[in-house]
Amino acid sequence: MKKEIKFTRSQILTFGSFLVLVGVIVLSYGHLRELKEEIYEQVKLSLIDNSDNSEIKEEIVNDSSAVRNVNSDTGTNENNNNNNNNQTSAPQTYSYHYVGYLQIPKIGLKRGFLDKNDRYNDIEHNITVSNQAVYPDSNGNFILMAHSGYGYIAFFAKLYKLKIGDYAYVTYNGVKYKYQLVKIEEQEKTGLIAIHRPNYNVNGLTLITCTKDSDTLQSIYIFELV
Repeated sequence: MKKEIKFTRSQILTFGSFLVLVGVIVLSYGHLRELKEEIYEQVKLSLIDNSDNSEIKEEIVNDSSAVRNVNSDTGTNENNNNNNNNQTSAPQTYSYHYVGYLQIPKIGLKRGFLDKNDRYNDIEHNITVSNQAVYPDSNGNFILMAHSGYGYIAFFAKLYKLKIGDYAYVTYNGVKYKYQLVKIEEQEKTGLIAIHRPNYNVNGLTLITCTKDSDTLQSIYIFELV
C-alpha cells in the first residue's frame, strides 16, 4: 500500500515562491543583458565625446558572428579577414585614431570609424569602412559594416529598429553630413552583397549587418544625403 504524501501549507507556499522566482529570473534575463549593453554603449559614447579625434584605448571582446563580405554597387567582392573561428579570447586593449563618426540618434548610436587602410579597420574591432566605400566629401556611396546580435562589438545590434525616413549623421573632416533612410532590404549570405541604390545621382550611406534572429540573412540599410 502506497503511503500518501502530504505537504504542509508552508511547504506549498515555499515551492510556489521558488517557481515564481525562477520565472522572474528567466523573464528578466533578456532585459538585464540589454541593460548591460546600454551601459557599455554609454561608456563608449563618453569616450568618443571626449576624444576630439585623438587616440582612444578601449577593451574589445573578440566575437566571430558577423557579416564579413560585401561588394560595391558593381558587384566587387570584398573579404574582411573572413575567420570562422568561434573561440572566445580574453579582452585586449587597442589604440584607435578615428577619422570620423557615425551617429544615429534614434537608436543611441555614436561611434567612430577609422581610415579604410588602418590595421584596426576590421569588423572584429570597429565599425568597418568597406574598401569600396567613398568618403562623404566625395561623390559616391559610403559603406559601413559592423556586428549585430550581442556583445561589446555589436555596434549595429539595434539597426533593426530603424524605419524608412529615419536619419543618420556622419561627421568627417570637420563636416557633418545628414542622411535619410530610403530603403531596407535583406539578402542571403553568399559571400557577396549587391547594393541597389534607388538614386545613383545622390550621395549615399549604406550600413550592412546580419539580420536579427537569422543565421542566413544579412540586412542592407540604404540612406541618401539630405
